[in-house]
Amino acid sequence: MISLDSIVEGKGIGSLLVQAVEQHAFEQGCTIITLITTNDNLHALKFYQKRGYLLAEIIQNAVEQARAYKPEIPLIGNDGIPIRDEIRLEKQSGL
Repeated sequence: MISLDSIVEGKGIGSLLVQAVEQHAFEQGCTIITLITTNDNLHALKFYQKRGYLLAEIIQNAVEQARAYKPEIPLIGNDGIPIRDEIRLEKQSGL
């Protein structure tokens, strides 16, 4: 599990980290990189889509199951959006 949490945004550090992970994965023969974020994380959705990731799947009510293991996950997330679903994004090599 990896999380990108910027103290200062807009410097390109997150982009460089993602590019390095992608390069390493694709050099090792991976053909698809998959990541998951929650439905309230509009910033992450924008960030990854701008870098070529495509929406692959919405896993409805997945966060409810996660709360069974990690009850501290809040009910309400960014911008007052209820945290319910996980969104899987993916990027294929060469994109």
